[in-house]
Amino acid sequence: MYKVLPEDGSERLGEELQRHWDHEVQKAAKDLRPPKLTKVLIKCYWKPYAVLGIFTLIEEVIKVIQPVFLGKLIQYFEKYDPDDMDALYEAFGYAAGVCLSTLILAVTHHLYFFHVLRTGMKMRVAMCHMIYKKALCLSSAAMGKTTTGQIVNLLSNDVNKFDEVTIFLHFLWVGPLQAAAVLGLLWVEIGPSCLAGMAVLVILMPTQTMFGRLFSKFRSKTAALTDNRIRTMNEVVSGIRIIKMYAWEKPFSALVNDVRREEISKIMSSSYLRGLNMASFFAASKIIVFITFTVYVLLGNTISASRVFVAVSLYSAVRLTVTLFFPSAVEKLSETLISVRRIKVLKSHSFIINQDAPSLQNLSLTVKSEQLVAVIGPVGAGKSSLLSTILGELPHDKGVLKVKGQLTYASQQPWVFPGTIRSNILFGKELHPQKYEKVLRACALKRLLPDGDLTLIGDRGATLSGGQKARVNLARAVYQDADIYLLDDPLSAVDAEVGRHLFEQCICGILKNKPRILVTHQLQYLQSADQILVLKEVCSWQGLTGATLIFGFARSLLMFNVLVKAAQSLHNRMFNSILRTPVRFFDINPIGRVLNRFSKDIGQLDAALPWTFVDFIQIFLQIIGVIAVAASVIPWILIPLVPLVIVFLFLRRYFLQTSRDVKRLESTTRSPVFSHLSSSLQGLWTIRAFRAEERFQNTFDAYQDLHSESWFLFLVTSRWFAVRLDGMCAVFVTITAFGCLLLRDQVEAGSVGLALSYAVTLMGMFQWGVRQSAEVENMMTSVERVVEYTELESEAPWETQKRPPPEWPSQGLITFDRVNFSYSSDGPVVLKDMKAMFRPKEKVGIVGRTGAGKSSLVSALFRLAEPEGRIYIDGVLTSEIGLHDLRQKMSIIPQDPVLFTGTMRKNLDPFSQHSDEDLWNALQEVQLKSVVEELPNKMETVLAESGSNFSVGQRQLVCLARAVLRKNRILIIDEATANVDPRTDELIQKTIRDKFRECTVLTIAHRLNTIIDSDRILVLDAGQIHAYDEPYTLLQNPDGIFFKMVQQTGRQEAVALLQSAKQVPNTPCWKLHLDRNWNGLVQCATG
Repeated sequence: MYKVLPEDGSERLGEELQRHWDHEVQKAAKDLRPPKLTKVLIKCYWKPYAVLGIFTLIEEVIKVIQPVFLGKLIQYFEKYDPDDMDALYEAFGYAAGVCLSTLILAVTHHLYFFHVLRTGMKMRVAMCHMIYKKALCLSSAAMGKTTTGQIVNLLSNDVNKFDEVTIFLHFLWVGPLQAAAVLGLLWVEIGPSCLAGMAVLVILMPTQTMFGRLFSKFRSKTAALTDNRIRTMNEVVSGIRIIKMYAWEKPFSALVNDVRREEISKIMSSSYLRGLNMASFFAASKIIVFITFTVYVLLGNTISASRVFVAVSLYSAVRLTVTLFFPSAVEKLSETLISVRRIKVLKSHSFIINQDAPSLQNLSLTVKSEQLVAVIGPVGAGKSSLLSTILGELPHDKGVLKVKGQLTYASQQPWVFPGTIRSNILFGKELHPQKYEKVLRACALKRLLPDGDLTLIGDRGATLSGGQKARVNLARAVYQDADIYLLDDPLSAVDAEVGRHLFEQCICGILKNKPRILVTHQLQYLQSADQILVLKEVCSWQGLTGATLIFGFARSLLMFNVLVKAAQSLHNRMFNSILRTPVRFFDINPIGRVLNRFSKDIGQLDAALPWTFVDFIQIFLQIIGVIAVAASVIPWILIPLVPLVIVFLFLRRYFLQTSRDVKRLESTTRSPVFSHLSSSLQGLWTIRAFRAEERFQNTFDAYQDLHSESWFLFLVTSRWFAVRLDGMCAVFVTITAFGCLLLRDQVEAGSVGLALSYAVTLMGMFQWGVRQSAEVENMMTSVERVVEYTELESEAPWETQKRPPPEWPSQGLITFDRVNFSYSSDGPVVLKDMKAMFRPKEKVGIVGRTGAGKSSLVSALFRLAEPEGRIYIDGVLTSEIGLHDLRQKMSIIPQDPVLFTGTMRKNLDPFSQHSDEDLWNALQEVQLKSVVEELPNKMETVLAESGSNFSVGQRQLVCLARAVLRKNRILIIDEATANVDPRTDELIQKTIRDKFRECTVLTIAHRLNTIIDSDRILVLDAGQIHAYDEPYTLLQNPDGIFFKMVQQTGRQEAVALLQSAKQVPNTPCWKLHLDRNWNGLVQCATG
């Protein structure tokens, strides 16, 4: 690939357009009108683009002159006189004229196309630069109104309209001009009867413009649905772990299928319009000629060959412009204006100030240097809002906010971007080894991972555990030498030992001379704070947008119908395959790559492929017809045709190999642009807190430039091919023209006219037909990519022949028998030879340092990957039953709570199995009833994208409500209380004790107080069981891991924990220690 040309660089183009836009915004403010993006685009690009109009003009003039030469040439044959040498020389002159004009056409056409497409590319790149720049500055309020899907769609579909519109725009003025010229020539040739033909053309124009209008109407509706589908897909792919554990694939599949069905019906109707449009286009020329000459004969004239062929050629010259290019210009212009409007909506977003209930009220706070301020308060009290106000993410209505010095920030939900751990920590700063080592030590990242800090992190940190992500997130903040540190609950995701280390070595160690604001739920650290800020609840709600419903339209023409149905079935197969593939797939593949399949590739299958295919078939048949006619009139035309066909096939093969790779390169280089955007939107606050906007913008520009390089290659190679093809057609025309003159004794005027006028039409058509066949093949790469995803390996079946009894599991006895577990066949073994038994109704706490295999134990139980060994639940071997039968019978409260866009009701009960009363009771039990009652539509309120209008703690409570509703015998809690304040934590614990008294509960926890009152505690270390006993017994062993973990919580806490452990009632039989033989244990259980 070649370096992108300096004038095509993303930054240069974007900044230029941005200058124009800023200027327009200022002017608009002066004139009290909204700023116009269209105006800015015109101002920025009109000069170079206007010059290209000259090419169009030359091209269209030649198209009009060529038929005149043709007519003169045919006249020579009509008045043929073997002895008249002057007439022969003149005829040779005309033949040369026909051939030359063909050649000039070939050259100017492609020069024009090349420059026009490049202008389009510049506009697109500049717009993308601006969209990304804007996305980096979106206020929180604006983020609530736009979704990641919408912005990705702007970048993937809307800006592509610039590439298309530039091609046709000039025809808006060339078209009418050319029509006038042709009319004049026709009048000279056949008199007033030409008006009849023109009348047909004039009727065609508005019809086609109307088609264009309708078409863009469908386009904007389809776009809304596509946004919707991609947003849903984004959620499904991001939340796939939860969807699998809940066995919720079916409702999601139904959701996507509904949106998709609507989208397809829109696509069907627009395809139908397209089909009508194309049909009318092909029929037009026949009708026009027929009507013109009927009138001509009725007026008492006699038809001559030269007249007919001149008229036919002139009509065909103007017909393309009037019926295809002119309406296309109208259609593309209206589509582009819609896109510009969509982009402008995003651009003027940030001025929206939220008029919602404030989430902070009457708050005064001063932080002096070297102070540690701890912020505590219940879920939803506005702790994160406080930090975001200081960061400037949330506007404050009244009062003053003064910040002296540079801020840095560690977010509550840790954000990592694809790259190495080191690049995540340095975040653009340079590496100072001593300082870096100090930070790694302080953040407990020293002995973290096999490749150390050069370990690659997948998309959204797929390879790291929650605790590891949190520490990388913290290290990033610490490494930036800022003046003020805002830490949003960095201790919640890690275990007590690491938490203590982070607090002492990092927050009160490295950072002890800096002002720090720490949001936390870990009350044991409050004694070290200089100030404590307690926030109370103020509920605030954001308005939500309902999705637009759009109804289907009449079914399309057969071919479109078949092709669009094929696209539909491929999409469904791909989607089902994605739902059924093991979780591992999503850890390896970045979200951008999966979404690209669903946006770009499916988009190709939906819209572009069907019409290109139909077009190709029609042209192919026409070309064959032209050659057949020419050959039947003048058989020797086949002689030069043979070598031409051979050269042609060779060229096509040569071009296709290159072009396919170039196309593939183009789509590969497009992926990073989306991945980068999607990842930036997720880490928006972090990027801004670190003032890294410029660096991310530069990375974005670099990705854009890479894409421009491959796009430019694509542009140049396709022009190369087109010029060669048209050159060949020019040769064909030349041979035919001079051939006719050489054989002037055997041919009559009519056949010359037929052969030549057809040969001339072949010119553009041949080229186009081949381009379309190549396009069809190229678009097949999208089909390949989709098909590749329809053949992913799939998990075990959802249901098998062996169905467990309906009331299973009635006890809730879980037995692990020599279980080994790894996430992939070649991955490391994360659970080794595990033997354990969880008794019915027992409450078991699972502890261990980060990475000890706690979450893996859950993955094995849910069969997120297939474990080796045997796991029994109530005596049923889990590996023998279907995944849904297994997963529906266990409830999980996951580590990162996931809510999906949709109503509150759908989020609690996607299968609609429960009554309203049940739902309200469940909400009341988790103390969310009042919150939901305050929503505008109560249970039917649509949540914002991934539930972002709930705080993390509230989302956790929703997950608890789901578990309450499911009434299963087995409940797994995966660090569910990490993000909540102690009061909510206590509430959750109480709910669990009351509601799940009859259940077996396994709790993975970092906060030891949540599990100290368990019946037994399982201590894991490096994937093996280190100890498994009652809490009090474990605390008798000073060398045990558990004992050390308790000591690390601090003296006061340790004493309290010991007290709680003493009060756990124990059953004598279980005094047996685990290292005794397995059978003894089982007998004791039954005996």
